Amino acid sequence: MRTSFVKNPLCLFLFLLFLISCSENTTEREVRLSGKLVNWGNASKILTSQGLEADFGLGDNVIIQTDAAGNFEFSFALSEPTYFSLGRNKLYLQPGDELYMEVDYRDPEAGVFKGDGSELQEYLGGVPFPKAGSYLSGGREVKGPEVDVIIELAREKSAERRILLHNIESAPVEFRELEEVRLKLDHLNTVLSFPIYGSFKGFWEYSEDKKAEVLQAAKPELNMISEGIMIDAHMKHPNFRDMVHSLVDGQLQQAGIFSSLAMTPFMKEYDALGALIQQLELNGLTEETRQEAQAFMNGEHSPEYLRMARKKLDEYAALEQGRPAFDVTFKTVEDVPVELSAFKGQLIYVDLWATWCGPCIEELPAFEQLRKDYADKEITFLPVSIDTDLDAWKKYLAKHELSENELIINRLDLSDYKVITIPRYLLIDKDFNIISVFAPKPSLPETRALIDQHL
Repeated sequence: MRTSFVKNPLCLFLFLLFLISCSENTTEREVRLSGKLVNWGNASKILTSQGLEADFGLGDNVIIQTDAAGNFEFSFALSEPTYFSLGRNKLYLQPGDELYMEVDYRDPEAGVFKGDGSELQEYLGGVPFPKAGSYLSGGREVKGPEVDVIIELAREKSAERRILLHNIESAPVEFRELEEVRLKLDHLNTVLSFPIYGSFKGFWEYSEDKKAEVLQAAKPELNMISEGIMIDAHMKHPNFRDMVHSLVDGQLQQAGIFSSLAMTPFMKEYDALGALIQQLELNGLTEETRQEAQAFMNGEHSPEYLRMARKKLDEYAALEQGRPAFDVTFKTVEDVPVELSAFKGQLIYVDLWATWCGPCIEELPAFEQLRKDYADKEITFLPVSIDTDLDAWKKYLAKHELSENELIINRLDLSDYKVITIPRYLLIDKDFNIISVFAPKPSLPETRALIDQHL
């Protein structure tokens, strides 16, 4: 006999208590953000997770909808504290945060933050860029061939940043610990980047042997700063994951630098999955990548990594030949929307490029030649830029007299096609099904053979 909630006050009370608890837990996990995006242009308006899964293209990213002035307001669920990027801005968000922010795409240090965690975001606005050599600032701080000067620079900058970090009264323990790791990584990266930037300044000709030679004088410093750094917990920091291979570089270890460091089993698993996914991103599901994927799935891996691998393989299976093409919307120079599906009934060859992409530019003449040679055939050639700077794109088109059928798209809108690198070329059949989303480049004879086969 079933008990009625209405007839049993205790059951009704417990049920209501359960609903309230669920509601409170949902609210506690929710992050509420509002503010304004400044100088965004055609850049992706997306809050990008920098958690471990994000390295494999599996992060929980949030698309930001703005009004004409760049204002936004949204919320999303977050299960644990996580680093995010928004343009060139770095954020550290925690479940339950409510934050107002004005972020400038061109200048992270110009950000304005109010609310939960605002001190953390202001601190992150001043962190150096690892790809610019951290404290070397793209080489601007390299003024001579002496590595001792660079070591002193790294010490001074690290000390300055550490004071700022310790002055954040509201910083949670995990944030402090992870940012201490960042300080060590930036210190190391500054010194490790010196040989390449020194070569740019003409102090020597760069080679891996020369790098090890230049860094010999920095060996005690590098070994001291890196001591104890190879810990699984540090994998939560995106900068650590970016630098983990530098910390086990074979040539440096032979020279006595980082010789005591080794990857943990967890890091090796991360590395193995990364190698598999890199092949998927470059080539899609080829016979070779299928075999590599099967070998990975049959290997000794944690359930977490196996789950991520399976999810990634499912995503790329949707891009195989014969599958329906994903529709996307481009914009013309006059800002008129154009659907990819509007060209259904013809073959469609899409050239994804950008004005800053050297290999893309090299292929443009061959692409134009293809368009001329197939002008009387049932095929459309679409040159599509992923530039974020609209003015730079338009100036390039005007300078090179490229105006016919030129289109542009936000890279984010190509996520279904897994566009990680460019140039990339798509070939779609007359029924709007995929022939290849990793089609050969215009200059290769295989391209004409593939087109002729499907005309």
